[in-house]
Amino acid sequence: MSGFAAFSVHALASGSSGNATLVKAGHISFLIDAGIGVRALAVHLASHGIAPADLSGIVITHEHGDHILSAHGLSRKHGVPIVANARTLAHIYRGRAETAHRVVPTGGRWTIGDVDIDTFPVPHDAIDPVGVNVVHRGLDQKMTHITDCGHVNETVRRAVRGANLLVLEANHDVHRLHRSIYPGDLKRRILGDRGHLSNEACVALLCEHALSHGPYTVWLAHLSKENNTPKLALGYAKATVAVETGCPVVFDVAKRDKPSASWTPGAKAVQLSMF
Repeated sequence: MSGFAAFSVHALASGSSGNATLVKAGHISFLIDAGIGVRALAVHLASHGIAPADLSGIVITHEHGDHILSAHGLSRKHGVPIVANARTLAHIYRGRAETAHRVVPTGGRWTIGDVDIDTFPVPHDAIDPVGVNVVHRGLDQKMTHITDCGHVNETVRRAVRGANLLVLEANHDVHRLHRSIYPGDLKRRILGDRGHLSNEACVALLCEHALSHGPYTVWLAHLSKENNTPKLALGYAKATVAVETGCPVVFDVAKRDKPSASWTPGAKAVQLSMF
C-alpha cells in the first residue's frame, strides 16, 4: 500500500440540514454533495488542509437543497467542476449561469488519478438521484455512499457489494415517525418507496452485506433530527448485526450538523464526540 497515495473519507455533515462528504486520495480531493453553507464548508475543508479551489470536483447525488446548497457558488467562485447527470445539472443551472461541470450519466464513471467514481440509480423522489461508489484501484478499496433512498432494490444490493466502507441512510425509526407531529402527507412521503430508509431497512442491508462480504465499516447517515437518534440507530444496528451475522463490523454515525466520522483503509472509524 505504501506505493500508492493515501485514501480517506470524512463526513462533514449528513442530514436534512445539509450533506457533504470529503474524499481524499493523495493530491486529489472531491466532495460528494455540498449541501452546507460556503463559509462552513470552507472551514471544514481547511481543517483537512484543503482550500475550496483545491477540490477536483463536487459529485452531486441529486438536486435537493440539502445536497446542492453551496455547489453553484463554489463552482462559480473557485472553478470547481460540478459532476452530475444531465438532468440534475439542468436543475442546478436553472436560472443561473453555467459553471465548470462534467456530465456523468447515471451508471457512468468519472476517473481521476487512482480513483474511479461510479454512480448508480437509487429510488428517491428527485429528478435522477444516484448513489456513489468510489474505488481506489491501487489500494483495492471501495466506499459506497447512499444517503437518500426509499427502499433497497437489487440495483442497490449489487452496488454495495465489496464495499469496505458503506455510508448508508438510517433516516428514521418507524414507530417514532408514526407518533411524530409530521403531517400525514409527509409521513407517507418518508415511508414511501421513494422516500427514506428506516433503521430496520438500513440494518437489513447491513446484515446482507456482512454475511456476503465479511468485516467492514459502516456509517449510519442522514439521521432525522425528530424521528431518530444516534444512540437509537447505533444500538439497534450493532445488536441486530451481531445477532444475525456474528460478523465484526465497525459502526459509526455521520452527524447531522458537524464534521464527525473519518475512515482510512485498514483503520477503525474515528468518531468526534458522537453524543
